[in-house]
Amino acid sequence: MAYDYTTLTSDPDGYLNWVLSQLGAALSVRTETVSEADWIQDVTAIVATFPDPMIRARLASTCTLRQLRHLVGDPHLAVRLACVDNPFAIDRDIQIALCNDTDTDVIHALIKHVPLCVEAYDTLLTHPSAAIRARIASPRRRRRILDRLTHDVDPAVRQRAEDARRHQDRVHQHNTTTATAYRP
Repeated sequence: MAYDYTTLTSDPDGYLNWVLSQLGAALSVRTETVSEADWIQDVTAIVATFPDPMIRARLASTCTLRQLRHLVGDPHLAVRLACVDNPFAIDRDIQIALCNDTDTDVIHALIKHVPLCVEAYDTLLTHPSAAIRARIASPRRRRRILDRLTHDVDPAVRQRAEDARRHQDRVHQHNTTTATAYRP
């Protein structure tokens, strides 16, 4: 459902009245149908297409998973960045959509703030940006991810992955030595 905002006046109260009337119409549908899915989709469509990106961004940071699926492909960067802050960003489909974002700022925020699923890492391992691939070449990553990055086409990414693997090996060796040294 698409809404034409060009006919609205620039008066903020006009926008608010229009949105409230649309919400009222959606809520009246709710009382007529058995399923709440119809009116929820109407409300989400109204807010997801609202012209002010800050309203959409506010919704994106706190909305439900169903609403987040509408907002994850928003054209405005602030909205997509707000999607990363949503607790439902742990969803596999949301993570993959954000990993395929055209702006690397969204992907960097996702890597920094969200525990990624295996499929998201698989998507990032083939990302065209060497900076993204280098970012996931960290000692905190699983060994299989680092093993794949040691064969990356970019030498800086390969070097970073090899350094991360060596760091993991040193920590593992230290923990093994320490654990056997203090046995009673």
